[in-house]
Amino acid sequence: MLDYIIKKEDNKLYIAQDNFYLIKDETISKFLNKILLNRLNNLSALEKTSKKLFGFKSKIPLFIDQDTLLLSIISHRMEKSLYINYFSIAKYEKTSEGIIIHFHSHHCYRCSSSYAFISQIKKAQKMIEIMRNLSFHLK
Repeated sequence: MLDYIIKKEDNKLYIAQDNFYLIKDETISKFLNKILLNRLNNLSALEKTSKKLFGFKSKIPLFIDQDTLLLSIISHRMEKSLYINYFSIAKYEKTSEGIIIHFHSHHCYRCSSSYAFISQIKKAQKMIEIMRNLSFHLK
């Protein structure tokens, strides 16, 4: 399961997935579009339909599949980016330096963007509730 995706200053992706740390030399858009292509979708269309369906104006969590709902902590349009998979979070705790996120894969990540994280958690919960009401089968 995908835990998180980080884009750093070197423009490479650092991906925590299935207890491995992958490094890819591609954009987040390209990486996500490869995944979404299998579902006959792309990032631009996903963002547009999510905005309309859920009523969000910006920083939309990205529902990729039953196991992947990416929280947009720092958007892929920024120099550095951070996406965290909502479904891979076991728990999180607030600290004076931000938020420590504990994943089901038994590792942790310290996120300094507390407000963005909590805001995305709320949006993800709203999305899940709406999708449940639309008869989607979610966790």
